[in-house]
Amino acid sequence: MDERLSLILTELKQQCLVLDCVEFEFYWEMWGVMWTPWFIEVNNKSLSFTSNDVSMEDLDRLIESGDIELVKIFDRSEMKDEFDRKRYIVKIR
Repeated sequence: MDERLSLILTELKQQCLVLDCVEFEFYWEMWGVMWTPWFIEVNNKSLSFTSNDVSMEDLDRLIESGDIELVKIFDRSEMKDEFDRKRYIVKIR
């Protein structure tokens, strides 16, 4: 795992501990042609990270390493203006 991904995981674990929740959701929205911000939320609270470019590929790598687990892929009918909403569990060891 590279340094950037390790930092994302560390910050995710710390924020989940503070919020006393191991589940988080990732999704993105389209706000313009070239503006598609992503969000990671715990209990409807948006988290912030040092790295401003967390992607689904990063989360896929964390699944492969066993640090997080995908628990739900939201159906289009469950979403409003967001895209690719997924729920994960972070494994805090």
